Amino acid sequence: MIRKNVELYPPRPLSAWRKISIGSWRPVGDSQVYAELKIDATATLGYLEALNRSSPHRISMTHFLGKVMGKVLSEVGDLNSIIRWGRIQQRKHVDVFFHVAYGDTELSGVIVRDIDKKSFQEIAQELTKSAAVIKSGEDQSFKHIKKTWEWIPAGIARGVLDLIGFVSYSLNINIKGSGVPRDCFGSMMITNIGSLGFSQAFVPLSPYSRVPLVLALGKIQKVPVVLPDGTLAAQDQVGLCFTFDHRIMDGARGAKMSKLIEHYFLHPELL
Repeated sequence: MIRKNVELYPPRPLSAWRKISIGSWRPVGDSQVYAELKIDATATLGYLEALNRSSPHRISMTHFLGKVMGKVLSEVGDLNSIIRWGRIQQRKHVDVFFHVAYGDTELSGVIVRDIDKKSFQEIAQELTKSAAVIKSGEDQSFKHIKKTWEWIPAGIARGVLDLIGFVSYSLNINIKGSGVPRDCFGSMMITNIGSLGFSQAFVPLSPYSRVPLVLALGKIQKVPVVLPDGTLAAQDQVGLCFTFDHRIMDGARGAKMSKLIEHYFLHPELL
């Protein structure tokens, strides 16, 4: 039975600039823009510390950021979109994909569906459980995909990925039993580069995933800052590195997104 891969709203009317933007670049990849946001993490760290005193599952900065981005994408719906046949269509759900690294070179991931509607505890429980299955090597979907790709020659890898992207997103079809999970990358991707010791890195967009936004979470560092009264202090700061599809997100939407992110980091109790 053939079913839709992504639940989408009808295409919205496009402004003249948006039409030019879509026509200027080919699919995700050559339309990517990079931006970095440095945020005071003091309030967030204190909030997470308080939550973890009673939470059965440890809530990390990764879980917090996932919840923040879920709220942002639900509030700025234009960002929660994909491009199909030269038209922008907004997603009906906010789903966030988290990269999971294990072993020396293996990389997989976990998608949290409707993350904007879930609590910190639910997000932490789901991610912790799914990541443990992946790291144990018992994730059946990943095992199936890995086994299949061992037989695909490197020379045709790009063509295969392009075909998967075309069927899954241009045609919006997910065929049961194909081995390709339904909408497996969701609205955006988050990768924790801080866990690898990096404070800054920009992750490229994957054309076949049709994801318009990738966010890299850097490690938290104490940095010197000048306070409003002119005094010098040490502040816990976190760096967020964005790679986004310029056809969907422009400066105005980016500014709205960054203000919301900073607002939630400074006032985490609002989540």
